Amino acid sequence: MDDKLITLAIHTPEKARILKYTLEDMGVDSILVDLSDKGGNGSNAIAVRISETDLTKALTIIESTQLFRYDDKKIYKIDDGRKRILVAIDFSTYSLKACRAAFAIAHKINAKVKILHVYKIRYPITFPFADAANAEEADDMLDNARKQMLDFCYDIDKKISEKEFPSVNYSYSLREGIVEEEIDNFIDEYKPILLVLGTKGKSNNKQNILGNVTADIIEMTNVPVMAIPENSQFKNIEDVKHIAFLTNLQKRDLDSFDHFVNMLKPYPTVKITLTHVNAKNRKGDKWTENELAGMKDYFVRKYPELNVGYKLIDDPDMTEAMDQFVKGEKVNMVVLNTKRRNLFGRIFLPSISRKVLTNFEVTLLIFRG
Repeated sequence: MDDKLITLAIHTPEKARILKYTLEDMGVDSILVDLSDKGGNGSNAIAVRISETDLTKALTIIESTQLFRYDDKKIYKIDDGRKRILVAIDFSTYSLKACRAAFAIAHKINAKVKILHVYKIRYPITFPFADAANAEEADDMLDNARKQMLDFCYDIDKKISEKEFPSVNYSYSLREGIVEEEIDNFIDEYKPILLVLGTKGKSNNKQNILGNVTADIIEMTNVPVMAIPENSQFKNIEDVKHIAFLTNLQKRDLDSFDHFVNMLKPYPTVKITLTHVNAKNRKGDKWTENELAGMKDYFVRKYPELNVGYKLIDDPDMTEAMDQFVKGEKVNMVVLNTKRRNLFGRIFLPSISRKVLTNFEVTLLIFRG
């Protein structure tokens, strides 16, 4: 193997050996490199490296054999049982920022990361009118996606070697189709505990396609989603000093808070502000300060180790009120709960998460109610 070596994937030893044997059965040589963390955090990572000239063939083998699909029961028998984090990328600068956050979280909780890119072809090649030219175009787009993924992982490997990213068990996948649908399908297969996305954040462009796609993904999936804007200062969980937990004082908010607190156990000094904006609701009712204070007292009693406060904001414009609060109080992350919405709701009834996503330059963590 005299050609330049590249990392195809980083797996547990057993999976790495399976991948190596599979590739070699198909004529692709590979070597295994031990990347195990000697610091004692339990990491046991093996890099599978191949010649750069074999990349296209290797990826074709993986895709055709559907190797390590998590909906295959046999995979669970050799899986190491670690939690999984999925990060969806489009090769932008904010995609790299999303990976930085995903790797940092994975390292902290001893999880593994899957990097997913969904590419679109102009015409489905199964359409009756699809001709050889369309099939060739599809092949070109797949080859281009593979090259972009390779370049992207070069950047990640470099940052790992320079200690800018932590070394974690990671691999990547390419899927063709509609971005929102393929990410949702992949979540059903991979079963991650968290989906991490990079976004452009606040923009005066109301036709911001990426922002709309991200919002659709948030409202389609059933797992927690972390959306990291391009201009966010978020790098590590340790950077988060103040979190605003948006609440409508409903039971599902209590359930989400329980889930959220479990994630924050290693960070007891983080300031959490229960935040409710008293914009006029459908019935014309408003929450009182006593109600929000009562909720805060409930959390203080249940989680005495946490630094919990509350803020009631009277403003008919929720988005503007939250924007001012986030900036004025130096909030690093906004957490909220949202329901899974159907297509009609996503098109005609903008959700709070969609408004926050497109108007704030702060990291957003969304739980499914």
